[in-house]
Order: sequence, then structure tokens, then C-alpha cells
Amino acid sequence: MSLLPLDGNYVFSKTPWLTWSELLYGLEKGYIDNQGISSFACNTLTTSSPKKAYELSTLEQQELYLARDYLESLASNESTEKEERISQPWIYLLLSYLFENKGLFSDPLEKIEELYADLDYPEDISSIVRYMPLPEGEVGSEERLYANWKNVISEYEKLFSHERNHYKK
Repeated sequence: MSLLPLDGNYVFSKTPWLTWSELLYGLEKGYIDNQGISSFACNTLTTSSPKKAYELSTLEQQELYLARDYLESLASNESTEKEERISQPWIYLLLSYLFENKGLFSDPLEKIEELYADLDYPEDISSIVRYMPLPEGEVGSEERLYANWKNVISEYEKLFSHERNHYKK
């Protein structure tokens, strides 16, 4: 999909609370690349950050191939989450990025359909997929799909408000 990989600074601006495990998931799925991981890590640094986070954030261009190793090491110290939960921030990030940049695409709703398939058809976003059947009595339109898209993003923002409120840099 042409909107991938997402920029690490963009990912941090939307989801600064992401865990190393969630970042590793995004890297494995191709939602973010090694450079993005290093940029994200750089944004998260505090005096209490692990040494590996510092090393990850300071990788030179020719060393970026090491990002996965550092990230795997950092993620190994966290408890693992169910894949459904671990994919949710990425669904939010991808939908948000695409919505914010929809003018760059000739058919953003087609990108939603591609994303829907790439994400293994999550129920959460079926209301913004053109070819999905509408609830009985509901009339479909492009405006309705865009309104649903905003609502889906808003629901994810509500879901993540707890993480955002508890994030401390």
C-alpha cells in the first residue's frame, strides 16, 4: 500500500504511548520501517529510558538494519498482548494518516478497501468499506462513508484516551 511505511515522528505524534511490542508488530507488518522505529525511539527518550532505547534512537543510516534486534530486545521485557489488541493502534494510525492525507489519493475509499483486506477484515472498520452491505433501511453515499470514517477514528481515540492521559515523557 502506497501510504506505508508510516513516519516514526507521525506515529509518535499520534500514539506516544506505544509499547515496544506494539512497535515490533508494526515493523513486522510493514506499517513502519527501521528508520521510523529509530525516530520513534528518539522521541521517547527520558533519563530513565533503557540503554537499548538510546542505542536504537542513535543508529546511523548504515546501522538501521540493527533496529529490529534492539526492538526485539526491548519488547522481550514486556508482557505480550493479544494480536487483536496489539493491532488496534496500527488500525487507528493507518486510518488517521489516510484520512488526513486523503487528498493525495485519487480514490481514498479504494485505499480503505485495500487496508481492510491488509488488516484481515477487522469488524471495526467495515462501516467505511464501500462494498459492505448497509444496515437495513440505511442509504449509502460517499458522504456517509466519510462520516463513518471520522466516527471510527473518533472511537479509536476514545479507546486510547486512557493511554494518552497516562503517557508521561
